[in-house]
Amino acid sequence: MNVLAIDIGGSKISFGIVDSENGGVLFCEKQKLPEKTDANLLLEIIKVNCAFILEKYDFGKIGVNIPGLADTKNGVWVYAPFSGINNFPVSKILSDLYGREVYIENDVNSCAVGEKLFGCCKDTDDFFWVTISNGIGGAIFANGSLYSGCGGNAGEIGHININVRENNNNILCGCGKYNCLEALAAGPGISKRFEISYGEKLTAEEIARAARNGDINALQIINETGYYIGAALSSVINILNPKKIIFGGGVSQSFDLLEPGIKSSLDKYMFKAANENIELSRTALGYNAALIGAAAITVN
Repeated sequence: MNVLAIDIGGSKISFGIVDSENGGVLFCEKQKLPEKTDANLLLEIIKVNCAFILEKYDFGKIGVNIPGLADTKNGVWVYAPFSGINNFPVSKILSDLYGREVYIENDVNSCAVGEKLFGCCKDTDDFFWVTISNGIGGAIFANGSLYSGCGGNAGEIGHININVRENNNNILCGCGKYNCLEALAAGPGISKRFEISYGEKLTAEEIARAARNGDINALQIINETGYYIGAALSSVINILNPKKIIFGGGVSQSFDLLEPGIKSSLDKYMFKAANENIELSRTALGYNAALIGAAAITVN
């Protein structure tokens, strides 16, 4: 069955038609979101794109990724620190518009479900999926099933407080706390830390590119970013004892640059005797992992 997959991000939104039997992406369209995007504007963007897709494709279900807290039972986008959107009844609105069954899920949870069904964790029952993009989120697979927690919000690694090094500049997170992993190591946090340290405003992508070209300042920021990520993952690993850590999201495109810092931090903070065989790898689903995940959550 074809599924209309919608992945709502912090700075972009993606639409796809995905074969829910094999995870194949038949159509994909991405567009940037305005810097200030409220629920009404987002809905209009979805309507325009869905009208175009309906002219070309048939689909049986709709899967939607929510960048933040999601009430999957009632189909409500509860809250997103990045945009401030809250209590948005996504499922009812889209179901009323298109007459299809609508499923919503936290975006990282969707990615983890997709990885389990179609990616490198088909034979892995215990793993942790982490997205590093405009925000940072995590998802837990334990004993072969997605673990959601009592309120459906388990895995929020992005809001682990990081105090592993001096002078981390007390950066405010969208959640209202200082020095969350998301505030320091997501794309905007990388950019902000570089600007504070060196007085130049570059995107995370530009900083990664400079690091590849040997820029010492960029390499320092990237290495520290990996170190912060590893520090948070150490707590996750010590508690969950997963077999694998899977990385996704735009910033993780530079995983090879981040990996030395991550491993350095794991070496310092992780309980190695209990987790000596932990595997770190990028998602096998590539850049469309989120769209594939949005389709995967519709599979019963």
